[in-house]
Amino acid sequence: MCFAATAKADDPLTLNPVSAWYGLNFESGWHFDFEVGLEYEPTYAGSDKYLFEGGLGARALYSTKSGHRYFVSLGEIGAVFSLSPDTQFLAFVEYEEERNDDEDSTLAGMNTINSTIEGQFMLATRFGNATLFGVLQPDLAGDANKGLVWFVGTGYDWLSNDKRWRTSTTLDLSGADSEYMLTEFGIASEESTRTGYLSYQPSSGLKSLSWNVAGEYYFSDNFSLLGSVDTEYYLSEASDSPLIADEGREITFEASLQLRYRY
Repeated sequence: MCFAATAKADDPLTLNPVSAWYGLNFESGWHFDFEVGLEYEPTYAGSDKYLFEGGLGARALYSTKSGHRYFVSLGEIGAVFSLSPDTQFLAFVEYEEERNDDEDSTLAGMNTINSTIEGQFMLATRFGNATLFGVLQPDLAGDANKGLVWFVGTGYDWLSNDKRWRTSTTLDLSGADSEYMLTEFGIASEESTRTGYLSYQPSSGLKSLSWNVAGEYYFSDNFSLLGSVDTEYYLSEASDSPLIADEGREITFEASLQLRYRY
């Protein structure tokens, strides 16, 4: 999750598990980020249609001498706790926007998925340049009936000798309970009547396999350019949904480019 008006899971300082340790190099005290960027993403999870979105982001982060970090940004608030030099625990809450049936012609006649408050709880352990991590993502408010999603994964990162280039990659497997699957990929009987899709009632199971590659170039101590590409392959209960099997794609892509100012 990047810290912008719409959140994603690729922030280089706190959320990306393979690069979160770079934040420990901050001196203790307050730090601030401002960014402007462009994203290219599917119109809904599993869609074969894409759109460009521009965005502005801002974040305030407080780093302690022991390596803990507390942050607040547009739609998010949380903390990263340094349990040891090689282990971190991240916890934050974020605002998740609703999904409307006018966002894509494929969704016409589908029920609205309400906006809600989601949690993100991640434990990550580092082995040299490699990282293992696990994440739980519950629907805390329950307004969207999104239940619980989990992720397990690994990553690897590089930092150039002159510390100008940072590159990272992650691979993760995700799954979800039946409540999430029904909300995100299910077709209720009344939706089937309105849309013509076959009724679909998925159960809990695997959601997707995702691969991320990200890079950041530091022009100076204050300015950097961040790019990220994500590939997601939907599995089992998710890929069998008419929204993906009939109208979308099992494999989707996302890309983003951001200019960041930090002080």
